Amino acid sequence: MIYRRLVLSLSLVLAALPAMAQLPSNATLKGSYFFRYLDVDAGGASDLAVSASGTIVFDGNGNYTVTGTQIDSNGPGAGSQTVNVTTPSGAAYSVFSSGMFSMVNPMDPQNATLFGGVGAGGIIVASSTESADVDLFIAIPISTASSNAALLGNYFVASLDFLNGDLTALNRNTFFSMTANGTGSLGTVTVKGTATNLGDAPTTQTSLGASYTVSANGSGTMTFPAPAGVAANSQLLSGAKTLYVSSDGNFFIAGGPGFDLIVGVKALPSNNASTVINGFYFTGALENDTDPTFGGVFATEGVANEFPNPGVEFSYQRANADFFNNANDLTQALAYFAFNADGTDTSYTNIQYAAGALGNIVIASGLGSNYELNLYVKIPPVTGTGVFLDPTRVQNAGSNAPFEASVSPGEALTLYGSGMVTQTQSAPGGTQFPTTLGGAQVTFSWPVNGNPVTVNVPIFFAGKQTSGGSDQISVLAPYALPTDGTVVTIQVTTGSVKSNAVTLYTGPASPGVLTQAQNGLGLSDILHANFTVATTANPVAVGETVSLFMVGLGPVSPAVTDGAPSPGNPLAKVTSQVLVFVDGFQATVSVQPVLAPGFAGLYQVNFTVPAGVGTGQSVTLEILTADANNNITADAFLDVIAGIGVVPIK
Repeated sequence: MIYRRLVLSLSLVLAALPAMAQLPSNATLKGSYFFRYLDVDAGGASDLAVSASGTIVFDGNGNYTVTGTQIDSNGPGAGSQTVNVTTPSGAAYSVFSSGMFSMVNPMDPQNATLFGGVGAGGIIVASSTESADVDLFIAIPISTASSNAALLGNYFVASLDFLNGDLTALNRNTFFSMTANGTGSLGTVTVKGTATNLGDAPTTQTSLGASYTVSANGSGTMTFPAPAGVAANSQLLSGAKTLYVSSDGNFFIAGGPGFDLIVGVKALPSNNASTVINGFYFTGALENDTDPTFGGVFATEGVANEFPNPGVEFSYQRANADFFNNANDLTQALAYFAFNADGTDTSYTNIQYAAGALGNIVIASGLGSNYELNLYVKIPPVTGTGVFLDPTRVQNAGSNAPFEASVSPGEALTLYGSGMVTQTQSAPGGTQFPTTLGGAQVTFSWPVNGNPVTVNVPIFFAGKQTSGGSDQISVLAPYALPTDGTVVTIQVTTGSVKSNAVTLYTGPASPGVLTQAQNGLGLSDILHANFTVATTANPVAVGETVSLFMVGLGPVSPAVTDGAPSPGNPLAKVTSQVLVFVDGFQATVSVQPVLAPGFAGLYQVNFTVPAGVGTGQSVTLEILTADANNNITADAFLDVIAGIGVVPIK
């Protein structure tokens, strides 16, 4: 009897504990990684190139050591200097349950932070978005039993090079295919690409007898003999490159003793690129657009959510540009890739893509005067038992922006998972939203002066999963939430059982335009002055003032109680500036945007459709909101494009 009571007591204790899913954590990164790094130390006319490579050892507890070599340019034609990369003071890293990643940047003297993610195969892609470093960092786990046989078959290759550290006259991109024979030969490689000093024109060069070596740990050398008769500063890709190969042979990174970064991905075994690229991907990019009308150095990191059907990419990027004073957010819905039979996509005018590694990786290179290198790494699906909150599916309720987008005060969010809801319930409109609905509660926690603050947040919908679906909880973030990037932890409690914790960054605003299709695509929720809905059959006109409805515009004044209907007198006005662009033309925002009277968490923006907008079609809508300091210059805005063809114009 005593034993039986003990077992019963133990089972009750276990039932009350969180269901611990196998989720990413600091322990995800444990062991040795090779890395390659390319950076522009931004300073306008004095931009300097930096490259580095070496080894990082993660201890699984949030600390790392690093060894490597870094090359710093002194400017075009001024030579360079080589220094050792060493472990900085306070060398730390962090992995969130979604796979999001941050690490003190060992290549930066001011110890900036690299932000990004850990994707399939343990590949890390990151960028120092909150600093003067406009950069791209890629790392892969070190192998234990590799060899030349690791590289076998067809590969796509892309590279970005600032030859001699010159970002003005000697930029070069490549994008080509090659075949490795598994014994060290690449044979004749036809290198295709562009170079600034070759007029940005498509150029083809031949490298005869290209070769490679791969040692047991996956490191080696890849050598491209110089094309015959081509001057050194006109060669797209040549010489011996330090090579790092993934253990499965599906991906490699490389670079020479200069300022370049090369990535390669094993081609897909068959023509299935049109469907194999799907789900979430961590992304990173480094770009130098030399177009004088809109040029400059630019880097991003973020998340893309790929939907082959209906053919859409939802993406979030944290962008850092040399021509801006600080980073900004860009959330947008774009057309899905248009892959050719070989897995490449050349449908864009200034960038080209290649899919590979069984759908886990996409690489990209620039075209024309756009010199760019881009990497997508698939995020492995996460699962859990009991009460499980999916860390990759905490999304803006309006735009469906991927999870890495910051959470802002008052933002409407949708949480997905399993075991979270006992019954489907909706909160009645026009009343205070409850903090318990469908048997679930949701808490937001964050530190204030070193002490934790935890808030039960309002819930306006709780949906129990149907066959093959997910539980869904729609909530409003508290208005007391920080806006400065502080980490917020979200957790669901159902009965006495808590879910896993999900951590995200905070921000001043996360605009999400509501769409009539309720999926972040298509026509926006826009009303004419007579309160009829704008549709293709009832479009808006140039010069007309209309009302747009959205979520995520951040703090308001006077303050409103979390989850309470917004008052009509006085109106709760958004405290930061909001700009609206229609078809690329700035609209007049007639009054300061407000919380829609009588609604909780719903914002209303009245604007006048500007002259110049194309008529007889549906055009894009762009919402810009100010940063945490309420700067109103363009470099401080968070750009959001919601949907494709969102405003019908007559």
